[in-house]
Amino acid sequence: MDSIALTVETRLHGSKGSVKALRRQGLLPAVVYGKDAGNILIQVPEKALHNILSAHSSGSTLINLQLESQSFPVMLREVQRNPIRRTILHADFLQVSLTEAIETEIQLHLIGEAPGVVKDGGILQHMLREVTVSCLPTQLPDMITADISALNIGDQLTVGELTVPSEVTIVTDPDSVIVMVVPPAKEEAPAESEEEAAAEPAEGAE
Repeated sequence: MDSIALTVETRLHGSKGSVKALRRQGLLPAVVYGKDAGNILIQVPEKALHNILSAHSSGSTLINLQLESQSFPVMLREVQRNPIRRTILHADFLQVSLTEAIETEIQLHLIGEAPGVVKDGGILQHMLREVTVSCLPTQLPDMITADISALNIGDQLTVGELTVPSEVTIVTDPDSVIVMVVPPAKEEAPAESEEEAAAEPAEGAE
């Protein structure tokens, strides 16, 4: 997997006012931490970070962080957003070693159409949308596909049935259910109205 370049600058620890001023300049407060990086306060171009998050999954994206004369391979560990506007408020970057395996969450992408849904009217219940994997940062897949094209009503697809590259190990419990196809909901007969009940003769009446 190729890394994405992101150029950042150091910043001083400031007040809420200085953070707001930073955002008005199109920059976001962030932190990079790790074995060699230590704990460095940085400022990140908001547009550049937004573009990365829009096009890639944060859990599977290796970023080459350019900080002045230094360069760190990092991954996004946490992104804080405004709960209403969903704009990015803060980001945490974790330095990783390209020669040591890491554990991270990878998104699942469903492919195919389940016969139990398209032919028999069943309902697809999506239970799991990502799995935890272990591998080198350079071998992280962008996503893992889950084929549902053989699922009939009553069938399910589990983590243990996924196919991944040999260099990737899935850590999530193999018995965890990703999707299942359940029977369609039965339609209940409409309740008898009070007027209809009153119009019917009582039992035994002539």
